[in-house]
Amino acid sequence: MRGRMCLFIAILLVLSMSPVWGGGKQENFVPKGKEELYGTWTNEKNSADVFHGQKVVVTAERMRIYTKVSDPAPAMEVSWEITSKWTDSESNVWYKTLGTSIGGVYKGANWQALEKISQSGKVWERAMNLLETGKFNPAFYPRTIDQNGSYYRVLYRIEG
Repeated sequence: MRGRMCLFIAILLVLSMSPVWGGGKQENFVPKGKEELYGTWTNEKNSADVFHGQKVVVTAERMRIYTKVSDPAPAMEVSWEITSKWTDSESNVWYKTLGTSIGGVYKGANWQALEKISQSGKVWERAMNLLETGKFNPAFYPRTIDQNGSYYRVLYRIEG
C-alpha cells in the first residue's frame, strides 16, 4: 500500500511540474526581435498544394502560404507561434512551432512542426503533424525531419 502511495505522489509531482496538463503548449518561448524563420521563402519544385506551397511569407504574427510563387493572394493564412528554439552543433537553428489555419483552405486545422533553418540561413526544412483532435500535444511534435514524410517541405530564402 505504501509503495502505491509513493508512486501516486511521484506521478502527481511530475504532472504538477509539467507546463502542460492534459495537452497544450510544450514550452513558453518568447521571440526576441527578428527570428531566423521570418522572411519570404520559395520553392517552385514543391507541389502546388497548400501544405507544400511554393511560397511562404513568415512574420511574427502570421504565416501566409501561396500555392504558386506567382499567386497574388495566399491560399491559407496561419496564426502560429514558436514554442522552442535551439542551435545544434553545426549552427543550424531549430524551432518547434504550433500553427492554426485562420483563413483560406483548411480553416481551423491545427498542426505542430519541427523546423530547421540551415547554418547559412538560406534553407528551411520542415516536418509537421496534423492534429486530428485539434488539441496541441507536446508529445506529438515530429522527432526528426524526414525528407520522405508526407508533410516534409523545403524552401529557400528570397534575398532582399
